[in-house]
Amino acid sequence: MATTVTYDELVAQTLAMCAAVSNSPQGRLQLREAYYGKYGFPLLARQELGNAFDKPGAVHGVDLPDLGYGNSEIAFLKWEIKRGVLNPMDDASMPAGSPWWRDVNLRFIYYSELAGLMFENNVSEPEAPVATLNWLNYLHSPSAKTWYCAHNTSILAGFERYKAQAAQEESVEQVFLNITLYRLMFAQALVEDATMFGELGAIMADPRGFAVALITHLPDFYPLNYPLHGLNDLRIIEGWELNLQGLGIRILDHDIILPHLTALYQACAHWDSAPFINSYVKDGKPVYPQ
Repeated sequence: MATTVTYDELVAQTLAMCAAVSNSPQGRLQLREAYYGKYGFPLLARQELGNAFDKPGAVHGVDLPDLGYGNSEIAFLKWEIKRGVLNPMDDASMPAGSPWWRDVNLRFIYYSELAGLMFENNVSEPEAPVATLNWLNYLHSPSAKTWYCAHNTSILAGFERYKAQAAQEESVEQVFLNITLYRLMFAQALVEDATMFGELGAIMADPRGFAVALITHLPDFYPLNYPLHGLNDLRIIEGWELNLQGLGIRILDHDIILPHLTALYQACAHWDSAPFINSYVKDGKPVYPQ
């Protein structure tokens, strides 16, 4: 006879799961790799994106996993781990992590893993967090659009929930939080075909592809030192270094994204049921966590 599990029991299981990996960056990675081992749907990538994604390997020297829609998330998570922001706060053997980065990541994991348990146990709960409901939608109808909606709703919920922690970060690190956010929102806009780049943009931003794995290996775009501070770090992340990465940052951020930031965030507020994101921009400038 089948055992019936309740939503509240699944919440408790998910909280215990998150607590178990809270101080283990590698534990977080293993948990998410296992999730996408079940729910990455890599076959869809092979069918829709062509031979370049037929198997795991390397693209321009960057490892590409075979986790389907999880490829981008796992690539970014590996960068977070290398940067040390997910490290425990009180382990003398390693530099302390970041309360903000740790909390946003763990809250993200909670929403997604809860949806996975609900999906596996055929449990529905209309009062579940919006992010969890969006993950369920992705699990039932996997696509780049449903994945971005689930992923970005979860990230935005973390941004809003942990604004106090963000305010405790170094000022240059706060600038970088805004950069990571508007690049992520722009990627969703590409998939939503809400930019001038059309189908090419949607292919480049597809979470099954290699774009995130590649860009997180570019240290001017995604530095490994934490926390960022001082004018030198600010020049690097804002693209004012006289090198190819600096040029790329200026084109992507300053020429393509920032001139349309208000409209971008208005669109994301709709796509991701997150009206509060509109307060993250003022006079066309990113201002989180103010």
